[in-house]
Amino acid sequence: MMDQGQPWAFACVGVLILIVVFRWNISPLNDIPTVGNFSSPALSYLSAMAFIRRGRETLQEGYRLYYGSVFKIALLDRWMVIFSGPKMVEDIRRRPEDELSFTEAVQTILQYKYTVGQKMQDDPYHTVVVKEKLQNRLLPLILPSLIDEVAPAVETYMPTINEEWTAVDISAAALKIVARTSNRVFVGSPLCLSEDYNDTSAQFAVEIVKAGTALFLFPDILKPLAAPFVSKVKQTTKRALHHLRPIIQERRTAMHQQGKEWLDKPNDVLQWIIDRAVVKDETDADITQRLLLLNLAAIHTSSSSIPHVLYHLAEQPELLEPLREEIEASVDAEGWTMSAYARMWKLDSILRESQRYNGFTLASMMRVAMKDIVLDNGTFIPKGTLLGAAAHPAHHDNAHLPNADLFDPFRFSRMREAGSSSGSSRLQFASTSPEYLPFGHGQLACPGRYFAGNQLKAILSHIILNYDLKLSDSKDDGPRPQRPPNVYLSLAVLPPIGGTIQLRKRAAV
Repeated sequence: MMDQGQPWAFACVGVLILIVVFRWNISPLNDIPTVGNFSSPALSYLSAMAFIRRGRETLQEGYRLYYGSVFKIALLDRWMVIFSGPKMVEDIRRRPEDELSFTEAVQTILQYKYTVGQKMQDDPYHTVVVKEKLQNRLLPLILPSLIDEVAPAVETYMPTINEEWTAVDISAAALKIVARTSNRVFVGSPLCLSEDYNDTSAQFAVEIVKAGTALFLFPDILKPLAAPFVSKVKQTTKRALHHLRPIIQERRTAMHQQGKEWLDKPNDVLQWIIDRAVVKDETDADITQRLLLLNLAAIHTSSSSIPHVLYHLAEQPELLEPLREEIEASVDAEGWTMSAYARMWKLDSILRESQRYNGFTLASMMRVAMKDIVLDNGTFIPKGTLLGAAAHPAHHDNAHLPNADLFDPFRFSRMREAGSSSGSSRLQFASTSPEYLPFGHGQLACPGRYFAGNQLKAILSHIILNYDLKLSDSKDDGPRPQRPPNVYLSLAVLPPIGGTIQLRKRAAV
């Protein structure tokens, strides 16, 4: 016999479905062409489900059909407007934050106001800290400590036995190495050596993304109610606070007793946040959440970049020798410094080419319209609309770059050598343009990209100098194997999950 409450439950579900379908159908974005398996607004939820598996193909189709303009795709809880072409990119880049907001876009994608709290969105001063501190001005002062951490981190998480080949889960190892070296700069030693703290800071990023994805399944009105059931962000924050509270309290006491600039004051990200937090009378938990949000950006992008590059090097081990020659010459001239990394054009090129060819997201330059606006091409964008640039299709467009569908590791170093010295900086890993968008473009481009570039060079140069690499199914007498394919999940681009490469200690030379 049917339970008496079941008809009401079915009725509620039916009403929710009708509300969702009605909302899709009356969207003011209906004048913008739709790209997806099901173009009818009534079937847009099916398109959103299909986009999870076919995001790359969907964006490529829209780019082909509507290059230089806009189209829309269905996500699970909203439409997203995709723009393409240099003119559209420049139009979006010029718009101020009160028209098209990057901060609101990050919240929309990660849904963190439901899992972390509204305060982090209303006053995101931790991102200002990165812009002020983690760009080139202060990098030479903090980079030496990161470099010191690279060798022990790599040897811990990429262990080899003598000169024997060893299979390494490269994505798992990269996550550990990036977390430890990042935390050397974020919280200093000895906390950066804590396995539990490093795992917690990495897990925070995972939990934010998981919770945000789950909340996409709920209408906005139900998200605050659903968040406690789908999110473990607060529990992860509490684990991190267990490690950080004694350090924060010790530094608060030093500031109170000795003044703001006391003797031996740490120069790390945690202290930069504390300096602002004390003035704002924020709690230890607030400081911890801000630190972990910055960790999220640092760990996620860099830990996916390393496996991509190492897979290419394992697939083409002949690349190692010219890279080694360049690295050794640069270090001989400058030591292990930023100046040495700036001389490593080939290493910079393979990083830039990997970001172009692989990337870590299909779309970039995310924005949310804070008011109704009209783009330069006449497209009306209503308030609340999520927008993004078609980055992956642009990076594979032969009109922007010859043979764009080929991975050419030294493409950009050749271009820098052939061009003028004044123009070579535009081809560096961290430089952006309307055609190169892994970090966005313009004033709102990722402020941590200079730190990330030097961190990646520090880690990769150590691996390249000290290890030989090959793909796990390589045979001396067989055909050359190809690296396993990337995983495309909605807008995310992931290195092969669970994939391994073979490492061995490089023979002494």
